[in-house]
Amino acid sequence: MSRTKPAQQRRADLLAAGQALFVGKGIAATTLEDITNGAGVSKGLFYQYFRSKEDLVFALQEQFSNQFADRIRAAAGAQTDWADKLDASVQASFECYRDLYELHEVLFRHSAHGAADTDHEPAHALLAQALRELLQDGVAAGAFRVEDPETTAVLFYVTMHAFDPNFHGSHRPTDARLVRATQQLFRRAAGVTG
Repeated sequence: MSRTKPAQQRRADLLAAGQALFVGKGIAATTLEDITNGAGVSKGLFYQYFRSKEDLVFALQEQFSNQFADRIRAAAGAQTDWADKLDASVQASFECYRDLYELHEVLFRHSAHGAADTDHEPAHALLAQALRELLQDGVAAGAFRVEDPETTAVLFYVTMHAFDPNFHGSHRPTDARLVRATQQLFRRAAGVTG
């Protein structure tokens, strides 16, 4: 039996260690040594997968956004009615913000690593892409009337940031009224009647 882990598992271990440490200590307080110790690897091995701690943060942002986008796609895909697909994407977004709140905060609010890095596509682009695909598919099916699915998807993405309690200056959890209002807004913007 091999004593070494496959490369994907080593990378996953580094991501998991970084995520746990960043949520627990914050990005600034976490050292590269903390991450490598947490993953059970050497610093040399770390550099085989990531150029720096900042590169690991970007990878975690991408992983977060992919997970979020996958939840939107799965929720919408579980519905047959196009209006229900929109509603499900809103509900899934709310649940994802709620479930991953601490990770979202540390990766996107308390991180000094922003969109200025030209080597990484902004993480939000993955979420907007999932929403754009939903809109494009609905337009192709004749269920939605959206002139510009790409821009509309970006507006949907921005709207869903209201699910973050800090967005509107409150630490209260998002209530059902906000979710329902967002669902209605999505339906209207997609040209869904009823």
